Amino acid sequence: MIKFLRRAVILLFVFVLGVAGSSFLLNSETTDDRSDMNDPVFPEVMVDFDGNYANRMYGYAQPMQSDFTRDSVTPIDTSKELSFVINAYDTKVKSLSYEIRTSDGSKVLENRKIKSLDKQDSYLTTTIKLSSDLLMNQEYSLQLSLETNKGTAYYYTRVVSRSNVNAAQYVKFVASFYEKCLDKASAEDLTAYLESDTSSTSTNYTDININSTFAQISWGNLNPQIYRKGIPVVKDINETTASLSVEYQIAALDEDGNQEIYDVTEFYRMRYTETRIMLLDFKRSASQVFEESSISISDKGLLLGVRDKNVEYMMNEKAGVLAFVQEGDLWSYSPDDGKFSRIFSFRKETDGDFRDSRYQHNIKIIRVEDNGDVDFVLYGYMNRGVREGYCGVCVYHYSNDQNVVEEKVFIPSTESYEFLKEDLGTLSYVSTENALYLLFANKLYKINISDGTSEVLEEGIKKDDFAVSDTGAHAAWIIQEGESAGNIKEIDFETLETRSLAPSSGQSLVLNGFMNEDLVYGIVVDGDVIADDNGHETTGIHTVRIEGFDGTLKKEYHQDGLYVTDITMGNTMMEFQLSKKTKKGYKAVSKDNILNNSKASTNTVSVELVTNSRTGTQIRLALTETPEIQEPLVVYAKMKNIGDDRIILDTQIPEEDIYYVYAKGGLDSTFTDPALALQRADDQTGVVLNRAQQYVWERGNKKTKLTLNLEDVPEAMKSASLDVTALQEALGDEGTIIDLSGCTLDSVLYEVSAQRPVIAKTGDNTSVVIIGYDEYNTYLYDPQKGETYPYGMNDSTELFEKAGNIFISYVEKLKL
Repeated sequence: MIKFLRRAVILLFVFVLGVAGSSFLLNSETTDDRSDMNDPVFPEVMVDFDGNYANRMYGYAQPMQSDFTRDSVTPIDTSKELSFVINAYDTKVKSLSYEIRTSDGSKVLENRKIKSLDKQDSYLTTTIKLSSDLLMNQEYSLQLSLETNKGTAYYYTRVVSRSNVNAAQYVKFVASFYEKCLDKASAEDLTAYLESDTSSTSTNYTDININSTFAQISWGNLNPQIYRKGIPVVKDINETTASLSVEYQIAALDEDGNQEIYDVTEFYRMRYTETRIMLLDFKRSASQVFEESSISISDKGLLLGVRDKNVEYMMNEKAGVLAFVQEGDLWSYSPDDGKFSRIFSFRKETDGDFRDSRYQHNIKIIRVEDNGDVDFVLYGYMNRGVREGYCGVCVYHYSNDQNVVEEKVFIPSTESYEFLKEDLGTLSYVSTENALYLLFANKLYKINISDGTSEVLEEGIKKDDFAVSDTGAHAAWIIQEGESAGNIKEIDFETLETRSLAPSSGQSLVLNGFMNEDLVYGIVVDGDVIADDNGHETTGIHTVRIEGFDGTLKKEYHQDGLYVTDITMGNTMMEFQLSKKTKKGYKAVSKDNILNNSKASTNTVSVELVTNSRTGTQIRLALTETPEIQEPLVVYAKMKNIGDDRIILDTQIPEEDIYYVYAKGGLDSTFTDPALALQRADDQTGVVLNRAQQYVWERGNKKTKLTLNLEDVPEAMKSASLDVTALQEALGDEGTIIDLSGCTLDSVLYEVSAQRPVIAKTGDNTSVVIIGYDEYNTYLYDPQKGETYPYGMNDSTELFEKAGNIFISYVEKLKL
């Protein structure tokens, strides 16, 4: 009886324990807020050029600023018809709407809704016919809206009306070229397009170009196969040339038979002739995706594989955890136990496509704690998850113990990634007090992550006069307005303490940057800013100072009778020219540098280049301490479920004269000086657009000859005045004066080709108006005589060079 009761009690205890355990597990499953990232749901949209697909567009979750979204350019001919192809995947598309706006987004020219879409194989298709009268050679914004069962997705391209651009042939050429490169036999057909320099024998797959050898163009010994096909994207196109890019993925096998995945980006610049397409420029960059199957650790460190040498990485003070970024993915590695954590990635492990592997974002590591926790900022386009389709800024915290990533704050933006990175690439810092600091739309923001509030610490900051320290913990800028205008203001983001540096009487200050956390600035004595007859200034720095935030002078540099010019800043060294002062400016006489005066580096990680006969140049993170465990353990972080909270900032870019240089397949740089923009575009074989997205200058699109009708030249320009302010007042609302001084005659003749006269200085008190040119002559209008006459091209070049290459033109105001 006693045995029976004992057995009954034990069974009851086991039953109760089982029920309690089951209840605990069930409750754990219902309250666990960790999960994998949601799959992408937005369809892709492409343009059909005579059966050749191009300009793949990805969906945005909100309407974007038209003038800050230029992912592709779609040319239209006289038919004004555009054909679209939609890859809906598993999403149901209910209807398509389109809207044509002026490129600055200020005016809607046309809109229409299409409810019924055609089906072609696995795609949806439609053709639209534009009814608006679009100006030739002027970009307009085309917004497509797809109503789906997953919400509304917005797609953008720029349309431009241009004749005889041969878009379909260019798209077909690019699609054929990159695929042929993967087959040695087929690649032989491409040698006629190359300008190979056989003196270079080393292979670096991150930097292949038109001068690379046939072996390098055809992937050497890598033997890759297409993993995901690319769709060409038109970046610029005109009657003479076109620039296209293509992104695709390849797969190769390593020495052990493990699969390697590479992201590949190619850029093509071409000219169409009656006999064939001429390849003017070609660039290819391949970067290896870091993944579990390709992890390689040795006594020498961690091999990252094929990629560029600018690795974003950080190690904690105890050298126990190393965090690094590769191809938009964030990883951490613990050398002591061999643990790898993939902290963040948009890439799907299986059944992925280009929607999740698209690389239009960047990750900045803020800090790595001794316990392995990582704080980081992600900015750009969100491929998938609850933020899919948004462009913006996310602050994340990774808990190493829980292996979970938690979103701390999200700030959406209406700029596309290539514009967003111009701002956020300058400053995005998270303090230990949980505050995010951003430079956004000329404002310095502080965002309190814990309560979601924000404040503007400073307005009117010019990015060219703003600098950030090596860690991002300090920043400095030139104050532009008010009583303190011309002062340098420096801030410590950890304490929010500031200090101000004011110039002494008869002096001014220039901000050079930082060397680690020390501020570098120059002292300029009045009279050492030399202006020529046309007001163009060059500056000679009398003294350079390096100071800590507490004001401690670390270094002062001055050379009697010489001035510091042409400064190049680095984290550990400042390089510059020593120049003599002349009546016309500064003449360089020698080079010098200042080394970082901080203590010797205690970094336990360094970037090394490694060569391999199969993959060419590789990158390795070398560790001073040999990893104890070389058999990796890989874990994949989960995402902590979040709500839909977000912080909305005023990200509207202030109205000002900005010139955008597009080159090599994307936004290259921005300038407030049109002459500098033109020179940069000329050097990079690109184009210059203004804030209204008008073509200010294009490489390779100058007509062989053209002469303006003098009656069509504005009276203000006929005066040939070199006073820019007076010219603008006289021109009024007809357009905006652009000072192109310093550019070459050959470059500024593009303006004449674009129906814009150019004022050119010829002597101390004389100037002419260039109203035409041909192969042999320029045609110059003399306002004093009221006559037009030809002048030899070589003589014109010499005449204008002797006068300083002073050129002034204008960009006409858009007629909406």
